[in-house]
Amino acid sequence: MAEEKEAGSEKLYTRKGDKGITCQYNGTRTPKSAMKVEAVGNLDAAQSWLGVVASTLPPDLFCLKAPLTALGHKFYRLQCDIAAGKELIGKGDTEELEKGIDGYMGQVEPIHEFILPGGCPTAARLHFARTLVRKAERSCVAYNQTGSEPIRDEDMAFVNRMSDYLFAMARFANKKEGVEEIIAKEEE
Repeated sequence: MAEEKEAGSEKLYTRKGDKGITCQYNGTRTPKSAMKVEAVGNLDAAQSWLGVVASTLPPDLFCLKAPLTALGHKFYRLQCDIAAGKELIGKGDTEELEKGIDGYMGQVEPIHEFILPGGCPTAARLHFARTLVRKAERSCVAYNQTGSEPIRDEDMAFVNRMSDYLFAMARFANKKEGVEEIIAKEEE
């Protein structure tokens, strides 16, 4: 019979990354400053922020909890695709985001100008998540430009659509909370 580990007995740290090197999925040692590590790290930051958004939803926006959790799972799959060369994100995932975008945008007034990020606290957090996803997308593009291991088209389309999804969700949150959006251009 296997011995049970005592709670808290497993070490979280290995000390192997103390000199700025990390071990990739395939066992290759890579500088933590590498573009691939940067891209995956920026996706991780955006995914973590989604956890903040989901954990701070007011009761009338609990309807966003399941979509945010589902998106968190897809973020994880996307990171696996990029870090380990998996193929876990497909065209159907992007199409699902597009349906979500259409659904949220169908419940808000059309806009014809840029709006300021913000509004209700949930919308402000979603707008921030959107900017983190855009940063991650730029990292993915930069990594693609290195030519070492191109990121699949399905992954790039998904990360691009993700920020639109979060924008639409932010607009929906403001509408549901009764908060008017502010046009970015100042009135003269």
